[in-house]
Amino acid sequence: MTNFDIVFVADVRFEGGTSTAMALEMKSAARVGLRIGLLMVKGPLLGLPFPVHPHIRAILDSGLAERLDPDTMISASLVVIHHPTIMENRPTRPIRIRSDRVVMVLHHPSYDRKRAVQYDLTRVVRNCFDAFGSEIRLAPVSSVVRDSLPRTLPPHATVTEADWENLLDLDDWQQRPHRNVSTPVVIGRHSRPDALKWPNTRETAMLAYPPDGSKYRVRVLGAGDYLQKLYGDLPSNWELLPFSWDGTSDFLRSLDFYVYYHSDDWSEAFGRTVVEAMAIGLVVILPPHFEDLFAGAAVYSAPAQVERVIKRFVDDPVAYAEQGARARAHVEMRHMAERYVERLRSFGVTPSVAAACSVSSSLQPLPDRNVLFMSSNGIGIGHLAQQLAIARHLPPSLQAHFATMSYSIRAVIEEGYPAHFFTYHRHIGADVGDWNRVLSEELFDLISHLKPAIFAYDATAVFDGVVRAVATHRNMFSIWVRRPMWREVHRPFLELESKFDAVIEPGELAEDFDTGPTAACRGEVFLVPPVLHVAPSERLPREVARKALDLADGLKVVAIQLGSGANYDMSSVHRTVVDALLRRTDTMVLDIRSPLDIVDPRGVPDHPRLKRLSLFPSFRYSLAFDAAVSAAGYNAFHEQVLGAIPTLFVPNEAEEMDRQLARARWAELTGRGLVLRRNFDLAHSKALVDRLLDPAEQANIIDRCTAIEWTNGSEDIARYIEDHARLVRTDWDITKED
Repeated sequence: MTNFDIVFVADVRFEGGTSTAMALEMKSAARVGLRIGLLMVKGPLLGLPFPVHPHIRAILDSGLAERLDPDTMISASLVVIHHPTIMENRPTRPIRIRSDRVVMVLHHPSYDRKRAVQYDLTRVVRNCFDAFGSEIRLAPVSSVVRDSLPRTLPPHATVTEADWENLLDLDDWQQRPHRNVSTPVVIGRHSRPDALKWPNTRETAMLAYPPDGSKYRVRVLGAGDYLQKLYGDLPSNWELLPFSWDGTSDFLRSLDFYVYYHSDDWSEAFGRTVVEAMAIGLVVILPPHFEDLFAGAAVYSAPAQVERVIKRFVDDPVAYAEQGARARAHVEMRHMAERYVERLRSFGVTPSVAAACSVSSSLQPLPDRNVLFMSSNGIGIGHLAQQLAIARHLPPSLQAHFATMSYSIRAVIEEGYPAHFFTYHRHIGADVGDWNRVLSEELFDLISHLKPAIFAYDATAVFDGVVRAVATHRNMFSIWVRRPMWREVHRPFLELESKFDAVIEPGELAEDFDTGPTAACRGEVFLVPPVLHVAPSERLPREVARKALDLADGLKVVAIQLGSGANYDMSSVHRTVVDALLRRTDTMVLDIRSPLDIVDPRGVPDHPRLKRLSLFPSFRYSLAFDAAVSAAGYNAFHEQVLGAIPTLFVPNEAEEMDRQLARARWAELTGRGLVLRRNFDLAHSKALVDRLLDPAEQANIIDRCTAIEWTNGSEDIARYIEDHARLVRTDWDITKED
């Protein structure tokens, strides 16, 4: 059994104050030498595929806290469960944590301002008691939450004498120097992007955040489309900034007044963003019901009186400075991070005498877990290449296994991964219904054997057999990784989003040209940067790559890679372009063939400056190339552009393919490539080849491509998999499961 001082239990995907407050607690405990564990929960409140909050991610990465596996026996001096909603349903697997002290931090009232129930406290306490086997101490974060508790608490529950108030590290919230207010007065606010965090009506919003640009400038951190839906056209003096976890203190220092009004339907349990503004030393203006929380640290007013309050302080600089100082003093007295040690002592947790040193050196290895990657047939190696890119970034404790319908399975085996092949119905002429039934049975058996923590599916088409097999393993976290640039014919597959726990969309450089079915769904998926199997920085040096490929010195090398041709005959393009290239005496052609290539190589006669070979991953050798002629599939396109290889793109325009022409056009119109369309441009092949090899054209393409800032989305997806591979799930009610 592994012993910890504190184990935090939380849904760490919350993007607001709950996660921020917990991150501060974790850091404060680690600073005084306590051993911290984190058990991640997927609760029922968040349906969208949010990643781990970045502040908590930074704590895990730094080794200040240890990720826990649900199957590991743990002993803890104190268990702190953050947010009651994560325990409204019973955990779907046993929790093997033993502690005599269990605290449930109530970050939200049990009912809202209209008396609508927000969670069933009796059910929450019962589930906590059954899961952890100890009495539950309820810790409300404020008097607002405390007042919402029933007079008679549920069995096995008591309530703490003191509120579990949010704390701040004041080193991160330096008080701003005093300054007089000038015109226009800068009013601001910040919150997570949620309509409930704003007044119900446009009229009220305009009173709190006046539209008169000659008098006021309104800065909003946490804006979004929801504001236009709520209020219509927004005033021109409103500066709308997206929600961000970083830079908040700098944003607050740019303000003169912090003004916060929310929906009549919302009960603000605490108001962490308000405390942050107070820590900066701002004059904070709030609705009157906040007075019980913050007393004289803020000013209270109805929305209609906000302008009058602001004018009073603008006209009286002394009162303005005194109110800001009063706000800062309130935070120093009640919300400093140093108070967390006192809180822990009240629960019998005593910090070590010696300060914490490098916790990471004592991290315990996690038990191995399997990850099952599955891909459809495709016409090349794209889906598998993307999954291989993700697999190589997984930690050693997560073992990748592959199941695919692609004949490119050899690429997986050659990288040392176990692989299982499923036959695609078109390859054997099978009835689709019968094939889906067999697929479901075989996939069910494979999942039952491997017991993967994660099922990661990479395809455009979602087959019924996959859906049925995945549905029988509800504790397995399922992810659909789907690339953009869909055609309209693929729209029906969008209806199957709900069959997966998360949908991840790799980034698309040509996103502005994507008008397909998935474009309107980007707010419902986890977006990551473009995914590459091999990063540009991982390529072999030019001299090494040329030597490995046995390329002659003194010649320009052009790589041509047009895909398999399985669903779009590229033989005419291949012959014409190779002929145009070989007519140039300074050029050598490297003809890279797909493992699934059906193009007849006899269409192009042998030539001393033509070299045919199979090469995977070819991008690793691409610094040996001076230019390329390539299809515009997702992988190839992003490799050529992000690798800054001058490329003539030849889009595969088959109906079942993604919108490769849109990608190629984006490259052409942004100066990052050239385009040749099979049915339109063959007669212009020589001119296009000459442009491709023109030094000035190449220099322009390289400059445009190298200006793109990029990180590899495969790392983000691998991290997402790591974060969800050891979840305790409470997002569905296991008592209703047959």
